[in-house]
Amino acid sequence: MDKEEYRKGLIEDLGIHFENEYSLPPLSARIFASLIMTEEDGLTFDDCLTRRGASKSSISTSLNLLLQMGFIKYFTKSRDRKRYYTVAAKDSFMVKKLSKALKQLENEEKMMGKLADYNEKFNPEKFKSSQKMKKIYMNCLKEQKDIFQKTIDQLNTLKE
Repeated sequence: MDKEEYRKGLIEDLGIHFENEYSLPPLSARIFASLIMTEEDGLTFDDCLTRRGASKSSISTSLNLLLQMGFIKYFTKSRDRKRYYTVAAKDSFMVKKLSKALKQLENEEKMMGKLADYNEKFNPEKFKSSQKMKKIYMNCLKEQKDIFQKTIDQLNTLKE
């Protein structure tokens, strides 16, 4: 398998991954994968059009979605009116993904606390019998939150 075949296969695999992980439409996911995989500074609208073979409106809609989500950004070159799209470094998809997971852990922790409060007041036997299990689970949530926050902080320092 040559480099180009491998690259195309990887773009497809990444596209499927981004569809599943970020709920992106298929074309947006493939464009994002292409931007990650490009060896150029950025891709123009026409580059995306050529590489994906979709309609102009579909490409435009996909690029706008990725811009709104903060997955990509654009820049211009002097004496060139074209926009060049590239993966956004600030608020990168990695940081967004970890931030979303961190928020989910915080929500889970909050709901477990509410459940424990309810059981303590209205179902003391269940509250008492679940203390060990709850402690282990809450400790796991805390450790995951700490790891995610540490990773987010490290990624943010790389972007500065």
